[in-house]
Amino acid sequence: MAHVTQAGSLWRRHGVTLLFSAAVVLLIALSLWWFAFLRRSVVEGQAAAAALLDREVALAAMRVGADARPGPVAGDARLMVVAAGSEPLVLPAHWVGDGADVQTGGGPDRRLLVQPTGHWVQVRQAQNDRRQAMVLGEGVFLMTLLLAVVSMLYRLSRAESRFRREMAEFLGHMTHELKTPLAGIKAVLDTLRHGRMPADQQATLVTMALQEVEREEHLIQNLLLAQRLRVPDQRLVRNVIDVAPLLRKFADHRLEILGGTVTIAVQCPDGLHGTGDDVALWTVLENLVDNAVKYGGHALVLRAAAHGDVLHVSVNDDGVGFDPGDALALFEPFVSTAAARQGKHGTGLGLSISRQLMRQMGGDLVATSPGAGQGATFQATLPLAPAAAPHG
Repeated sequence: MAHVTQAGSLWRRHGVTLLFSAAVVLLIALSLWWFAFLRRSVVEGQAAAAALLDREVALAAMRVGADARPGPVAGDARLMVVAAGSEPLVLPAHWVGDGADVQTGGGPDRRLLVQPTGHWVQVRQAQNDRRQAMVLGEGVFLMTLLLAVVSMLYRLSRAESRFRREMAEFLGHMTHELKTPLAGIKAVLDTLRHGRMPADQQATLVTMALQEVEREEHLIQNLLLAQRLRVPDQRLVRNVIDVAPLLRKFADHRLEILGGTVTIAVQCPDGLHGTGDDVALWTVLENLVDNAVKYGGHALVLRAAAHGDVLHVSVNDDGVGFDPGDALALFEPFVSTAAARQGKHGTGLGLSISRQLMRQMGGDLVATSPGAGQGATFQATLPLAPAAAPHG
């Protein structure tokens, strides 16, 4: 039974790969058989053409001089009549069609031979060469096409395996992410229902429950955004954003939710305007702050500044940071390198969605860190709007 179970598990993990490998081997075998069969057909065709010409030569030789009708030499440019002996010989005009003659040396032998002309031999050889080249070209083309298809199928198979693995990890992380806030809310409600908490501490419990609700709501919002961003026609609203008021309002909102465990400082001059979607920018900031808090950030700084015609908005934290080589991987869905080091769970959707939102607004999002344990900075860029533009 154990062997059967192990075999079944092996088939589930590698069944598609085994079937794919078998199909590739079969296709290669069929291609080689086709190439050998076609080449053999060409060779046999050449042999048949040569045998047919030999028969025509024999028939023409028997007809030479048999009657007054033009012989095969006169009507067939593939054949010619030659004298086999050494005595001078003049052929009748109807044998060659135009009165040409064949001169030989003297001697008693007056036999005539019929054989292919040199031109026809060259034509036939050229035809054979073309057929050989055609077979070779078709074989090379088929093998190249087969290799391209195999390569594409292999890449698709690898991508499908990677997707299944990432989806399994995502479902595991998502289950944890969804259950954790619900468990906290349930515990708070259960405590309040049984009256086990003094009245002066109930406000703290309610605040904790609201934080968990906010976390759950934000997670669901990210899931919906991830689906919306997969639609090609989805477009964001472009307007003028007054950055300083938005950052201050956002900081106050997040501090109210996070309580006294985190500080958020805002460094942004007044009169700084960017072009983009203020709702999308708010979502990006939420994702960046949540990411910073989740991975150990306690002192956060929101900065905004103009550099040329580009607006830079950054979130700096003092959390666990990351290896600089992981900067690009952070923005891949379902990837969380910091979580792997700290044993934390995460969907990896927040940063991926944030980068997509910034790019749809004509900007970008990048991450930098001096190294593990040294904090991180996430910097978003937007097109800078004129200071005199109306507020959006």
